[in-house]
Amino acid sequence: MYSLTENFTELAAQIASNTAIITEYLKKNGLPEPDFTVDAAGELPQVPEVQEARLNLIDATSKLRHLATGADEYLRTESFIMHHDEAVLNVFTQFNVWSAVPQHGSAPVASIASTTGLPEEKLRRLLKHAFTMGLFAETSPGSWEIVHTGSSAYTYRNPLIKAWVGHNLEECLPASIRLPDALRKYTDSQEPAHCGVAVNFYPDAPSDTTLFNWFEAAREGEETGWRARRFGEAMASFSETGSADIAHVNAGFDWDSLGEATVVDIGGSIGHASIELASKHPKLKCIIQDFPELESRADALVPAALKSRVTFQAHNFFEPQPVVAEVYFLKHVLHDWSDKYAIKVLRQLVPVLKAGSRVILMECIVPPRGAVPDSIGRNISGLDLQMMVMANSKERNPEEWTKVVKEADERFDVKAFVQPPGSAAGVIEIVWKG
Repeated sequence: MYSLTENFTELAAQIASNTAIITEYLKKNGLPEPDFTVDAAGELPQVPEVQEARLNLIDATSKLRHLATGADEYLRTESFIMHHDEAVLNVFTQFNVWSAVPQHGSAPVASIASTTGLPEEKLRRLLKHAFTMGLFAETSPGSWEIVHTGSSAYTYRNPLIKAWVGHNLEECLPASIRLPDALRKYTDSQEPAHCGVAVNFYPDAPSDTTLFNWFEAAREGEETGWRARRFGEAMASFSETGSADIAHVNAGFDWDSLGEATVVDIGGSIGHASIELASKHPKLKCIIQDFPELESRADALVPAALKSRVTFQAHNFFEPQPVVAEVYFLKHVLHDWSDKYAIKVLRQLVPVLKAGSRVILMECIVPPRGAVPDSIGRNISGLDLQMMVMANSKERNPEEWTKVVKEADERFDVKAFVQPPGSAAGVIEIVWKG
């Protein structure tokens, strides 16, 4: 957390000590220090001492920058410059400037303009701002011969990051700008269409219209479903980060303790979690439940060796659960819904539950303020606001999760909250008392 008394001297000392921890580890293990060159490592080693120092370093440098900027300049900078940073990212993504420069090599600005269709004079101005963001560089000052930096070249190493940028800047950013309008109009409504994205993009839709309904709807001048596909690619891009690695699904709950058991993967999309569970725990049988149009993609993804234990079933989780199983697993499902609708989802399970049945949630578990570094807390609060503007939903702390579960049915017993090391999501174990 921000301490009101932290100053230049204290923060500089924190920066020096945490930098030393990281550089000493890199030197000891024969690894290069990070720099801005095109082939620089995209992340620091995923070991606890390095990651802890990295987060502390991010916090200290952010605070030092804030102090150096000063109170008079801070709000002006935040409200003036940030949206131009976002505009540059948006233009570079929509016009695919990223790919107009070879990953290794250079391209003259005139060639980039020709490739992308951007006016050269305006492209130069956009690039000037990008240079201040650490995106692209000139081979020499004033040459206008453009090369990649490590950050701009990341689009080659993870092409799906362009979907992440596009979704956030073309859909989430306009929705965020309309948040004040949604708050004035709908105050504390729990309906999914009473939020910023609906006010901006589908203001006349019924109150139960969701972002996903809008993604899939046909609109003049747009290819049907392209927004849904891009959203899927954006989520796939996020899943490639260490904190979102699908392998974390194995942690936080002792799956092998179930023995021979059936796991219903509710809202499981095309089955990444089920495949991971079945491959690591050979006594588990997994049933993926989601919209019928996902079945062919799920079938194609499931390895032949797992097809006898991983199957797909079309199901709407707002309708009664048709399968009797030992475990009902919901990964990043309930955070898409306000309490009113999350309770409805859980209540659909009640008729098929027996004493000892489990509901396992894999969701963000919001920690107490100050319990994690500010850089992590900022990501969590940002995700919570993302849910507010895009779905009128929320991220929840343990007390809020318990409230939702108990309102669904008092016979649910919230047994454990577990935060697996390195995972962005925690595991919530719920047992049916019967």
